[in-house]
Amino acid sequence: LNARRGAPPRMLHAATTRLSAATRPSFVSSSSAVSRRAAAAPSPSPSSPFLRRNLAALHLPFIYLASTSTFAASVTASAMGMAGSDGAGVVTDQMKAYTALPIAAARAMAFQQNDPLVRDPLAAKLVAGETHLMQNGANVEYMSKRCLLGDELVRERHATAGVRQVVSLGVGMDSRAFRLNLHDTTFYEVDNQGLFDLKEPLVADVPLECAARRIVVGMLGEMDLGAKLREAGFDSSKPTVWLLEGLLPYIPRSYMPQLARDIGELSAVGSGLWGDGFSKASVDRGMVFHGVPFVSGFDNYDELFRMAGFDRSDVVDFSGVHLDRGTRRIRIDSQYVMSPATTRGRDMCLMVRAYKSKECDSA
Repeated sequence: LNARRGAPPRMLHAATTRLSAATRPSFVSSSSAVSRRAAAAPSPSPSSPFLRRNLAALHLPFIYLASTSTFAASVTASAMGMAGSDGAGVVTDQMKAYTALPIAAARAMAFQQNDPLVRDPLAAKLVAGETHLMQNGANVEYMSKRCLLGDELVRERHATAGVRQVVSLGVGMDSRAFRLNLHDTTFYEVDNQGLFDLKEPLVADVPLECAARRIVVGMLGEMDLGAKLREAGFDSSKPTVWLLEGLLPYIPRSYMPQLARDIGELSAVGSGLWGDGFSKASVDRGMVFHGVPFVSGFDNYDELFRMAGFDRSDVVDFSGVHLDRGTRRIRIDSQYVMSPATTRGRDMCLMVRAYKSKECDSA
């Protein structure tokens, strides 16, 4: 990050060792341990097809993260010398697309379990040939919770609020359009071109389980989200489910309030949203996922969405989110509902839920 000042290159790292085992996803690694291993061993050549095909031209070093046993692109000073005020550097569409693959790998592994809670037969295909991700370091339980939280919100809003449109921001390798059996619902998938370049050939011959699937290409913060969605057929007068699964840590601090306002303005009564992220203290210490750094954490996601027009909004410490195999549903311990005051200064993984009720002004 200090390349322009002549400082020696240093790896981006994830210095969040104080996160508890229950709340810290396994992709978060100790900076000192990873850096020592990187310095002691030569960087292996990428062997997987995606890395060979899409990352070789980036001229980035590759470091084998022994703590997670997965190849990740390590973004060094040569690639990060143009870091901006929000901590974001030169991170390509291809690198962002790659981060979707470990999440699909975790869903694929969950589906392979006996009597799986996560039923995603497409997930293995969405790993895009990166089968090593299904063997090494996949955080199955955490990703299963994320998957089920999103699934449950979509089904609940469909049944109780008449929601017939779902918008996934930073959709990655999400497969809900192909597996939730909602044939009266349109799914809008929003992501950058690099992601869709990888995903579309994989799903071209897969039958939909929805009314329609619309692709919206663009970068949040650079495009007019409402205009792009409306061009694809989105109707802001009707209730919507918004899925921000895995997205929030990549949203710059300066843009997050505006994104919340945009979602609020596009949400009719009956709408709901779900997303996951980290506290400010966690991200400020430095976190990176498969070569792409997290750029922001917030202690007040609930306040941001309340100010955007969602009258019900809460943040939960992920320590209180449990997989209930008896009911085959997510169980949330109300003792882990947080406030900005109880989150501030603490390392934790968070989820946010927000709803726009019948009594709430949709504006």
